[in-house]
Amino acid sequence: MGMPESQLIRGECLVRDLQFNEDVKLTRKALVRWLALSLGLISQNETRAGLLEVLEALLYFHFAKKQGGADPDIYQILDKVKEIKKKEPNPKAVRYHLLQLKKLGIIEAKTRRYRFVLPPMQENDDLASALSYVYHQRMDSSFEKIKKALSVLEKTL
Repeated sequence: MGMPESQLIRGECLVRDLQFNEDVKLTRKALVRWLALSLGLISQNETRAGLLEVLEALLYFHFAKKQGGADPDIYQILDKVKEIKKKEPNPKAVRYHLLQLKKLGIIEAKTRRYRFVLPPMQENDDLASALSYVYHQRMDSSFEKIKKALSVLEKTL
């Protein structure tokens, strides 16, 4: 009888090493897609744009915060997604993508306002450092368990 692997999985950490060529830099949409692919948030050849629109909205508010903006609430995110999409977004889909990003530990909601998770000791809002921290935390946790498994395996040989 096999192990129920799907029940053991607590999360995944996928980071892709993508080429960063000139085509990527041509549009904001291309940059957001490249970022989502690099962070493993979408699959290659994925055609659904919902996550990309939500991510672009979150990035907009993050960078606007440096110029005196505030963390957005769900209504501001919906408005920004509508602006990006150029049509009315599905609120359930937007909430779903926000929840998925929360489950991955990339964003958090405080007082019903969304923002990227920052490391505890980080004094600025550098997004690259914040994302690196989140992904390293997941990788470190995974490798601690891998070390334990290897240690147990070594004792059985």
